[in-house]
This record gives sequence, structure tokens and C-alpha cells, in this order.
Amino acid sequence: MENASKALILAGAILIAIMLVSLGVLLFNNVGGAAKKAVDMDEQEISNFNSKITPYLGESVPGSQVNALLQYCVSVNISANKSGETYKAITVYDKSGAAIVSSSSKNYTKVITGTYYKVNGTNDSNGLITTINIE
Repeated sequence: MENASKALILAGAILIAIMLVSLGVLLFNNVGGAAKKAVDMDEQEISNFNSKITPYLGESVPGSQVNALLQYCVSVNISANKSGETYKAITVYDKSGAAIVSSSSKNYTKVITGTYYKVNGTNDSNGLITTINIE
């Protein structure tokens, strides 16, 4: 009888150890997955992000659309900073190379409406549009 009770105690200890190891592996995978998600967006997410910017890119974009783009970039940057997704921040430069909108900007200088601008976007290594040039 004494051997049977020792065997049950040993079996219980083994089950508890397996459960603890499984819990540790589960937590490790969840934390690692969240960190990887911040860096590696899938193609669909990148496409969705870029699709909101690409309509504003081109050779002769009206000033009103450029102002809408600037406003969108500021809102993206504010949202990215709040959520910690700073890799999504967009920087906008004018023709002199000065930053109109930066990752920490909450305001921007409007461009002149009634004028047409050349607007180009530059992708980062993941394919996200993170830099916009307005000429």
C-alpha cells in the first residue's frame, strides 16, 4: 500500500511538472509572436496600409489632396505612437528636404490649394511607405 501511494504522488508531481513546462512554452510563444508581429507584417497588412496612401501619389496632385494626405499622415503617426507601432510612422518632406510631418508631429503646414504637386513615396525594407516627398 505504501508503494502505491508513493507511485501516485510521483505521478502527480510529473503531471504538475509537465503542465508548468507547457505553460512556460505557451507564454514564450505568445510573447515572441507579438514581438515578431511588430516587425513582420504580412503582405495583406502592408498592402492595406499602403493602399490608403497610393491614391495621393503622382505627378500632378492637387493641393487639396496633398493637404488631405498630410492630415492622414499626422493621424497615422499619432496612432502609431500611441500603440507603440513606430515602424508605421510616416515622414513627409518638402522640395527643400525639410520635414513637414515627422513621426512626432501633431501639426503640419498646409500646402497651397489650386497648385499641383509631384508626390512620391518611398518604401522601407518591409515594403511600407514610410517617406513621402512633395515637390
